[in-house]
Amino acid sequence: MRLIGKDVRAKFEAPLAWGGDFADSDPAMTTPQPDGLDRRIIDQLRQDGRKPAKYIAAELGVSEVTITARIRALGENRIMRVLAQRNMSRLNERIACFIEVTVRNHSIDDVAQALARIEAIAGVNITVGSPEILAYAFVENNLQVLSLLQHEIGRVPGVDRIEVHIALDIRTYRSDYGDLASGAVGAPGEDVDDRIIALLQEDGRQSTREIARKLDMPASTVRERMNRLLQTEAIRIGVICDARAMGLELACCAYISVEAARIEAALQHLSQLDELGQVCLISGRYNIFVLFGARHMDHLVKVVKSHLETAPGMIEVRVRLVSTVVKHRIDLISIV
Repeated sequence: MRLIGKDVRAKFEAPLAWGGDFADSDPAMTTPQPDGLDRRIIDQLRQDGRKPAKYIAAELGVSEVTITARIRALGENRIMRVLAQRNMSRLNERIACFIEVTVRNHSIDDVAQALARIEAIAGVNITVGSPEILAYAFVENNLQVLSLLQHEIGRVPGVDRIEVHIALDIRTYRSDYGDLASGAVGAPGEDVDDRIIALLQEDGRQSTREIARKLDMPASTVRERMNRLLQTEAIRIGVICDARAMGLELACCAYISVEAARIEAALQHLSQLDELGQVCLISGRYNIFVLFGARHMDHLVKVVKSHLETAPGMIEVRVRLVSTVVKHRIDLISIV
């Protein structure tokens, strides 16, 4: 297993940045920490982001007024965001690729920001070591992959070398944690469903009456369309929480190589782990990619040794620390 040298462990014993705002923030101004009741409310909303406050109150044995106030505070303090997340299997852009970028003679931050402005790119992470940047993108076909690499990423000043891994199977893709300030959503469409989804991405708990008012259409129409989107699993009303407020100081990814005959068993093993936000079968030297958060270095080592290294057919694990999350689309999810 390739993990992390002592020099890197020492250098990054302090919290890493999930987003640019945190990198420069005053420790005294950090996000408030949620208490036990907050976390139980979040757990309820993860099951159903639109669950009425009165039902949550009944489940948790507190007043509806308390639940309503807590949900409002969690949003205002940027600890939690409730929003509509699109089912990736229903999108036209079904080809996912992970792109490692080596930077030369330019600022890594400048290159990362330039990559983040490319519409097809859903995420940009600055990582420790080389390659310095990990990006991931969603496109419709192989020609668009080639166009993205040649005509967009390849033309960014400072991009020296590109290595691409195509996602052959996405077993897990969810956005439970991140930096709410830098979280991105896809460009809104023009039809009625897309306009409803766009409003639900601003606030997944706003009422159908409020959405109807903003779209100037009957509330019954909005309600019918929302119910259909949810019942057909085109969307889910999910919850994304501020990673650092929830105690996750490290963002990490890992490339995993397993024996060819054990790939399916390894994917099943990894997909069952709550700690992993992404689990994908990929092309290239390594055949599995995972993304996860950790509370601290010891927790990171534990995840690797107890979960990743125990996958069936394990050959090698290469772990990369993410120093800054520049862009991350929080509106996508795999619904199995």
